[in-house]
This record gives sequence, C-alpha cells and structure tokens, in this order.
Amino acid sequence: MAGRLLALDGLRGTLALYVLAGHTLPFLALPPRLGGLRPAFSHGHAAVALFFMLSGLVILGSVERALSQPQPITRFLLARAGRLLPVYGAALALAVVALSLGNPFTAMPWLPTGSAARDMMESAWPADWPLHLAGHALLLQGLLPPALLPDATFSILGPAWSLSTEWQFYALEALAMAALGERATDPWALPAWVIVLLLLGVIGLASADLPSSWQCGRGFLPKESWFFALGIASFALQRQPTAASARILMAVTLVAACVMSGIETKPAAALAPLVWLLCFACQSPASTPPFARSAVALGYRLLTAPVLLWTGRISYPLYLSHAPMQRLLMLWLAPRAEGDWHRFTWSFAGPAIALPLLVALILHHGLEKPLRLRLSLYASASNTSAAGPL
Repeated sequence: MAGRLLALDGLRGTLALYVLAGHTLPFLALPPRLGGLRPAFSHGHAAVALFFMLSGLVILGSVERALSQPQPITRFLLARAGRLLPVYGAALALAVVALSLGNPFTAMPWLPTGSAARDMMESAWPADWPLHLAGHALLLQGLLPPALLPDATFSILGPAWSLSTEWQFYALEALAMAALGERATDPWALPAWVIVLLLLGVIGLASADLPSSWQCGRGFLPKESWFFALGIASFALQRQPTAASARILMAVTLVAACVMSGIETKPAAALAPLVWLLCFACQSPASTPPFARSAVALGYRLLTAPVLLWTGRISYPLYLSHAPMQRLLMLWLAPRAEGDWHRFTWSFAGPAIALPLLVALILHHGLEKPLRLRLSLYASASNTSAAGPL
C-alpha cells in the first residue's frame, strides 16, 4: 500500500477540527438559532472511533515495513514511540502547567455543576496526583479501573485516553509479530487479526458485568477493539480490492463493528463504521460499484481540499494540545469577563480555535516533523548497514 492516502489525510484533518469544535462549543453562549451546534458536535467518541479505524489501516503498513528489516519488533515499537511520544510529552507538559495555574471554573459561574463543559475538563489536580501523572506518563491511564485509581483516564490530559488505547493495540501487534514473524501481514493472517480483535471486543462488552469499581475506562482496548478490526479489514481490501475474500471480510467486520458499538450503547459510534465506509470508498474507488463512482469522486475532492490536508498534517499535535491551550486561555480571559458569559464568548471563541492551531503548527514543524525525518534517516542508514558492503 504505497503512497499517501490523501482522502484519509483529509479525514484526519476533518476529525481533528470536529473534536476541537466539540470541545469549544460547550463553553460558548450561543444564540438560540445556533443551539443545534452543540448536539451536532457532541459525538467526539465517534470521531475518535474513526481515528482508531485509520490506525488499524495504516499501522499494518508500518508492520510490513518493520518486517522487512532486522529486529522488526524493536524497530516497529521505536518507530511508533518516536512518532508519537515527543508530541505527547510536550502536550502533557502543557497540561501540567495549565492544571497548576488554577481552576478556570471559579471565574465562570455561568457553567453549572454537571454541565458538559465542566465534565470535559478537570477543575484541579486529583488527590493522588503523582499516581495520575505516572499513569499518564506511562500511557497506562486506559488500563486503570477506579478501584486502583479513580478517574485515571481523564484526570490530567483528557484527549490522551485514546493514545493509551493505541499503545495497547501496538503491544498486541508486537505480540503478533513475535508469534507470526514475516507472515504477520500475509493474506491469511489478516482475518486472524480481525477475529482476535473482535473476540477482545466481546471481552470488553462482557466486562460491563463487573462491579463498576473494577471496570476499566474508555481507554481499555477491548472496549474499542472492533474499530481497529475494521481498519485491518480495510487494509486487506486496499491490498486486494477485487478479491471476494477481502470484500466478505470487510462486510462482516463492518456489521460486527456497528452491532458491537450499539451493544455498548454508543449510537453515534455505531454509525461511525458507516462513515468510515464512505470515506474509505473515496480513497479506494476500485472497491466501489460503478454506479457510486461519481459520488466517490466528489467525496474525494472534498476530503482532499487543501485546508483539510493541511489540518490533517497537524492533526495529532492539534488533538493532544488543544485542551491545555484552551484551559490557559480560560484562566486568562474568564476573570476579565466579570461574570458575563457573552463577554467571555466574544473574547474566547476566536482564540480558542486559532491558538491551538498555532501551537499544533509549532509542534508539528518544531518537533513532530524533524523527528520523523530523523527516524526515516536512521532506518535508511540501518538498512544500508544491514545490507553489508557492496
């Protein structure tokens, strides 16, 4: 699967903007005619589900590249760490600073207790903050049930819950690479990956019968694994778009993902696989029936709009850093609103979008992109060394 998947890059940008808008609107005083915006942008979990499907698709390409090199498991994990952890470290540091500077809600009396805005942002450091910080630093926050550490998933950097899920998925991939070696991405192995992930999903659904204090939070891989399974089925179809076996695998996994999301009582997330199917079709017209190809071409043009491709390039730092940057803005602007929600809205709305975009751009060009280039050069040098002298 060579080259950039431009339509899916545009999807990544669309999802990052959706999450940013969804985390901004609850803090704004909207006029009645715009009241429908909040519910329209309240399905952040569905957006993250689409990110997981993207991950399932593209990470299999990383596995293939790693398997063609010496020490593939080490290379795969180091490549993922180098790609994700520096930006995560920077975003976590921003979150620590923002939490340490105070509670913005003390100057925002218009937001009642229990409102969506208060639920999506911590008011202060948790009581056992060293444990919470360690859990976040080690990306274990998605694995810790309340009995071990209450509210571990969202206590410091809320959006990073999905990164904990990603790393559980990477660990599973590393185990598969160890077990299957070079056969880990063979055509026969891909349905096995899907089956394992769907079985994990059954475990995740069954965990709802545990006492609530022992139920892991949203970042627990078995509660999201069917989305990764759909990404892997998409990888199989991308590789063999006309193969009946790949199409059947895609169809079965699509139905399973919708059903399992519905059982999990996530109605918007249950529709996310269908949105994924449409976006994947835009990227893979060969997999699309002839009667739908004009619609697919239009979708491709929309998803590859320059603004979405640009946002797609900075989507990862934008997704992680927007929450602490918005908190810092609130700490600065809320006291100056003097209890007037509309005054706060006028001063906050624009910077709440612009500042996270600016910080994401800085993190992308100053940290993410240079490290990605260094990793690429390291891999090339290692390949040359492994090949021996000419």
